Amino acid sequence: MAARARKNERGAALLLVIVAVAVVTVLAADLAYDTQVSLRIAGNARDELRALYLAKSGVALQRLVLSFQQDLDDAIPKGLPGQLSPPRIQIWQLVPVGSALAATFFQEQAPGPVAPAGQERAPAGASAGPPPGGFEAVAGDEGRKVNLQLDSAFTGGLLAAQVQALWQLICDPRWDALFDQEDENGQRYSRQELIMNLRDWVDEDSLGSALAASVPTTCVMITPLNPFEQGFTDENFPYDRGEDRYRAKNARMDSLGEMYLVAGVTDAFMAAFGDGLTVYLPRDEKRNVNTTDRAGLLELARIVADPPGQPVLYDPEFPDRLQKVVLERTLGGVLSISPQDFGQILIALGVKLNMNNLSDTSPKNPFTDRSRVFQIRATARSGDVTKVVEAVVKFDKLQPGQVATTPAQRGQPARQGGQAAAAPQQLPALTGQGATALGQLVHWRED
Repeated sequence: MAARARKNERGAALLLVIVAVAVVTVLAADLAYDTQVSLRIAGNARDELRALYLAKSGVALQRLVLSFQQDLDDAIPKGLPGQLSPPRIQIWQLVPVGSALAATFFQEQAPGPVAPAGQERAPAGASAGPPPGGFEAVAGDEGRKVNLQLDSAFTGGLLAAQVQALWQLICDPRWDALFDQEDENGQRYSRQELIMNLRDWVDEDSLGSALAASVPTTCVMITPLNPFEQGFTDENFPYDRGEDRYRAKNARMDSLGEMYLVAGVTDAFMAAFGDGLTVYLPRDEKRNVNTTDRAGLLELARIVADPPGQPVLYDPEFPDRLQKVVLERTLGGVLSISPQDFGQILIALGVKLNMNNLSDTSPKNPFTDRSRVFQIRATARSGDVTKVVEAVVKFDKLQPGQVATTPAQRGQPARQGGQAAAAPQQLPALTGQGATALGQLVHWRED
């Protein structure tokens, strides 16, 4: 009986070993998987942080280039009355801001690593090399875009020029579908109603505005100095419908994303025109004529033409001729031109206008030849992570010899009662003397 019992127990040890090995294998595989996941998470977090700060470095470096541009613009005097201003080189459009520029000018030389015993040490002063990844930053001139802050003073005609610019942007019949479709509340708004809604969003009263302008033909609008009249309707009527009711802000817009709150502005509208719109310009800021964009040049020509609606402006070949002359005059956009230069180009192409309205001393001049507000878009990559930072920088107008004393001039957030003023977003601020020339951050977004 004992021999038979021992015979039945044969193989039990092998079975126990197999089960134990299987359990240990599962535990080891799970531990290895957890380790790999943790390593990947740590690596992605490292790459994300590195990419973010590379993008911030791109913004800072582009701000430095733009500050040089402001110094250059201030150093070149304007021409005397009746004379053309000397051209200024646009260095911010020539300098490619990216990792290569940073490595060329700002890379520090680090001492070589300590060599193990028996080996020669790396030569002192050997470069530590750039960090993994890279970045690039591109600047855009906000002064060349259509300003939707329709709160300028109407006495000088700048508000009328803003309305004209917006109308020239949206008047083409190919955009009819954008104004024929209904929004989520079943409402549709015409081009004129959209302009009035933009005015009501930023004005100070609660009454609806009326557009005091005539439209003889599709893209011809005749506006007085004050293109708006006070109406008798409630400006909040478009916003009292739907589940989420709100009221018009009656103050300046803080960001371009706020446009979506204005009645008549849809995703399709922003997809079509968003790249050519801005809300970051100071009040009464003039439009910059220094653009090489074909549509933008035609828009400027139609704004300044006197009388409006001249047949030459609607010649299909006119925009190409205008663009060609401007490119030749500015060497492809490298040099700037003044409003008077632009007016003479238009006259040479057969456009009638009043040159007195383009002089620096004329209150009717809606144009300028320099900008103080720029958008910076920095893209950085580290490993498989890509980060994008968008910033808008404003350079205050300082008189010759004036020292920056206010927080805005120093590039710092405004303060109220000794504490930093609350803002929708936390804007990175520079402190110290180096922040004076780098401008004021008015918008910051990280993606």
